[in-house]
Amino acid sequence: MKINFIGVGAQKCASTWVHRVLSDHPEVAIFQGKESDFFSTYYGRGYQWYEKQVGDASAVNAKGEISPSYFADSDTPSRVFLYNSEMRIVILLRDPIERAYSNHLHVVRQGYFSGQKLSFEDGLANNPMYVEQSRYAKHLARWLEIFPENQVSVIFQEDIRDNPKIQARNLYRFLSINEDHQSWFLEKKVNESIVVKNAKLDQLLKQFGRIGRYVGGKRIVEAVKNNDLVRNLRRNHNQIELRQVVPPMREDTRKHLQEELANDMNELLRQLNLKKLPWQSWVALQD
Repeated sequence: MKINFIGVGAQKCASTWVHRVLSDHPEVAIFQGKESDFFSTYYGRGYQWYEKQVGDASAVNAKGEISPSYFADSDTPSRVFLYNSEMRIVILLRDPIERAYSNHLHVVRQGYFSGQKLSFEDGLANNPMYVEQSRYAKHLARWLEIFPENQVSVIFQEDIRDNPKIQARNLYRFLSINEDHQSWFLEKKVNESIVVKNAKLDQLLKQFGRIGRYVGGKRIVEAVKNNDLVRNLRRNHNQIELRQVVPPMREDTRKHLQEELANDMNELLRQLNLKKLPWQSWVALQD
């Protein structure tokens, strides 16, 4: 069975939530590492390697993976179409300015940007992809040029936040799987602004988790991860809130980004045939 759905991002737009609410659906086989990055990074490894990442899917109706690197990659849409012209595409979006700030927190957490000056403004000067990833209309256009609208589903993180049950049902319906499934992760929230104190300890715990899932103990691993005692130990002894060390975005920076992204947001409205986007109190549709 070919892979028949992919989540393509954008980055920092609830892809973990989508991955989790699909992972425990009995009709879904999904790459457990979440991001295979095949079409953007590992395309040279071929389809056989790609399909092995998801594994056996003989008893499911939906087989897929989620790689946020795909959304803004110019080569990915045509590569996906060549692999499977009937692929279902799940696109996740959120307030593009908040997405950029979250992107900065992620880069700092991963250690790609470090030093005494960790402000969002310093990050913007260092990494042009913060803004480029938020030009949603520009990147969405490449997908809509290749795939028909009925194979593309756009989900807003803000709608997931406000009504996760409806968004999960919409997602399941889009993938033609049982809409009544109740995922254990449905009401969960992902804390994206945590950095670990001891990276080696954190990697060791993650490695134990991967091994546990590999040998068939996924439910046990998830139960341990969500045990209150384990969560409190990790939080109190090996985690720091990034927002304690990264200053909030300056208001003049926010205003500048609103102006820079306004045209793209208006084009997005036209692409999706909407009058308003969830975050768009700051953008008026232009004539």
